[in-house]
Amino acid sequence: MSQIPALTGGRALEHGVALTVDHGRGSGSKMYVGGQANALVAAGTVINADDEGTTETETTSYTVPANTLVAGSTIRAKFYVHSSSGNGSDTTQIGLRFGSNTTASSNSGIETGAADLANSGAVCIGDAVVQIRTAGASGTAVMFGTVAMDVNSVVGLSHDESGAMAAFAVDTTAVNYLSVTITNSGSSADQSSHSEAFIVDIVNPA
Repeated sequence: MSQIPALTGGRALEHGVALTVDHGRGSGSKMYVGGQANALVAAGTVINADDEGTTETETTSYTVPANTLVAGSTIRAKFYVHSSSGNGSDTTQIGLRFGSNTTASSNSGIETGAADLANSGAVCIGDAVVQIRTAGASGTAVMFGTVAMDVNSVVGLSHDESGAMAAFAVDTTAVNYLSVTITNSGSSADQSSHSEAFIVDIVNPA
């Protein structure tokens, strides 16, 4: 996989493309643009309640290489999760988590509420941003976004959860993981979900 050293003073981001757009006002008015870092080309891992039970589990993730994020970096994620069916009054919860722990549920994140799909399935759409405030082993970041679900297959996104997190710790010198996760409340094989899209853009300042 090719790497383009463009965004972080010689450090490489996979698939990174750097553009500098000068709006005609000289230095100080330039816009630095990153590139698309990830996009699914196939469905993510199917999360079945009979296999994973009530454990929060990744359906897809993206690995952010160590030492590629700086103060002011933004990670912009859009995702789409399809829940093919529900089971009785069991619930499904979908979220986005970010951090250096290899167990996604141990990282910081935002989630939908626990939704009863009433046996008919649902679609969840998420749009979130992680913004690095300070870089380093003791770095900090904030995260905010919206996840919305068409509970009970209602046309239109009727179950809407917006979240914003106060500053949390992040080690930018380590590998970090951005993960879409699914949590079921029961253990029925009828309760099944998976990601269909996960697009990640990373933008670094000059």
